Amino acid sequence: MDLLKTKIYIDKINREYARMAGDPENIMRIDVDIMLSYVRELYDAILSDTANPAPPARREPVRTAAPEPKETPPPAAPAPPVVAEPAPPPEDRPAPASPPPPVVAESIRSAEPLPSVKPTPPAAPPASFPALPPDAESLFEYKEAKELSERLSNLPIPDLRKAIALNDKLLLTRELFGNDAPAFERAIETINTFDNLDQAKAYLLEHCVIRYRWTEKKRAETARNFIKLVRRRFN
Repeated sequence: MDLLKTKIYIDKINREYARMAGDPENIMRIDVDIMLSYVRELYDAILSDTANPAPPARREPVRTAAPEPKETPPPAAPAPPVVAEPAPPPEDRPAPASPPPPVVAESIRSAEPLPSVKPTPPAAPPASFPALPPDAESLFEYKEAKELSERLSNLPIPDLRKAIALNDKLLLTRELFGNDAPAFERAIETINTFDNLDQAKAYLLEHCVIRYRWTEKKRAETARNFIKLVRRRFN
């Protein structure tokens, strides 16, 4: 059992639970996926073979008999025999405790962790949200680049986190995610795990376009620019 990792993921689970408990009506699917990933990591840490090494066994000094004196020229009288001091009896030590039997845990049947989430087509939005606007699809319209400069601006992006500059990140967080920096980071991290644009589009329609009202006139252009970056992630 890896005690250090176990403590880390217990703390993460407690923080995520406290955050969701503070606003239970706005718990999103991504929040549940993050909690499941922490639980899965905690499960792996508990079953880890990592353990603290046992201290080396202490060795008792070996006491030997004193050497006999060398013989000298014939003495007047024979020297008395040298009697070696008996070695002290070994200390009684308790036998080492046998290791506990391995714990066999039942497999946890739950949703897959966040990195392998495969989105489904967007379901009906919650009653507290408006219906999907008819012009939501227009945010994802794409025209094939013809000019060289346009093609260069559409080169693939392997990682969205590294492709978005700090100023752009602040703008996107403020305009498209209600100035909620953790929500922006979770969205970027989730999109990076998808395999194709269809999955990213379904995720954005279900969790972002309606919730943050991207189709409103003041946000639509920023939303289109952000979706262009997302498209380049899967070029």
